[in-house]
Amino acid sequence: MPSLAYTDGLLALVCLWLLSRVSLPLGVRIAAGTLGIAAVLGVLRFSGLYPIPQWHQFVSMLGACAAFPLLAVAVLWPDAAVARQLKFASIFFIGMAVFGVLAVGVAQKRVVVDALTVLSVVTMVISLARGRRWPTALTTVMMLTGLLLFAVKAAVVPTLVPGDLLHIGMAIGLLGLGMSGLWSATPNIEAQEPQPHGA
Repeated sequence: MPSLAYTDGLLALVCLWLLSRVSLPLGVRIAAGTLGIAAVLGVLRFSGLYPIPQWHQFVSMLGACAAFPLLAVAVLWPDAAVARQLKFASIFFIGMAVFGVLAVGVAQKRVVVDALTVLSVVTMVISLARGRRWPTALTTVMMLTGLLLFAVKAAVVPTLVPGDLLHIGMAIGLLGLGMSGLWSATPNIEAQEPQPHGA
């Protein structure tokens, strides 16, 4: 079985762990869920169990244009409505997904989505470094490194292809974000109907 199936499996496990952590903001879990679905589809594709490359490519594009920017918003503004509330996180995600479809499917400008992904991760690194969260900044740098190595198709490890480096870098970066404690202080804000006063 190709190494891509194993490294996508690793990424899927990390995303599943993030998705199961109810203490994390809804925006972070939506992003993790999207990247996790892409990873599962990658496992099915590269293992040959159920190869559906079109779906894998589409969900990967959603991860690039919507999940990474959503993660960046949650890191830069941990208490923002986009990070904490399902309504605003969904609006942001859908809006960015539409942008990605237009950029890739209509304008054929995949480079725009790739640049958005890199910009999102760079802003996370800068924000974490400014907050002196050095361990998380380092793991996010490893995510950025995986993205850049994949972009230039660099094979720096003989037994791994550039896609493996992308998967491993993303897994390390997401694991670091999940363990950072960045969002532990404030619970998710759920929209509630106003309650009438009195008994």
